[in-house]
Amino acid sequence: MDALITIASSLVSGILGVVISTIYYRRYEKRKTKIDTLTRFVGNRYDLKGAEFSRALNEVFVVFQDSRDVMSALSRFHEKTVASQNSEDDLVRLFKAMCNDVGVKYDQFNDSFFLRPFNVKQGSAG
Repeated sequence: MDALITIASSLVSGILGVVISTIYYRRYEKRKTKIDTLTRFVGNRYDLKGAEFSRALNEVFVVFQDSRDVMSALSRFHEKTVASQNSEDDLVRLFKAMCNDVGVKYDQFNDSFFLRPFNVKQGSAG
């Protein structure tokens, strides 16, 4: 009887360990993917009409789909961009929503930091 209890408890603890490890691994991968997208998004903001910025912007829809704030900010930014309206405020909202989602602090920077990157490419203004 003791052997059966030992085998059962070992089996349950092994299964529980696998389930917990899988949950944490999925969270880690999701966060890593979000940070990678945010890094490309911020890293390519010097050329708002460039392929790399556009690629990162298009990734946001898939990568941040579980974040209501990011999806709302993305939708507003898309509406303004498609209508060729001034979308700077909405772009800043999108930046901030993405940063908030992954826990990147930006409070020491003002909004112009998001809009005026280093070495802006000529002709790339949104």
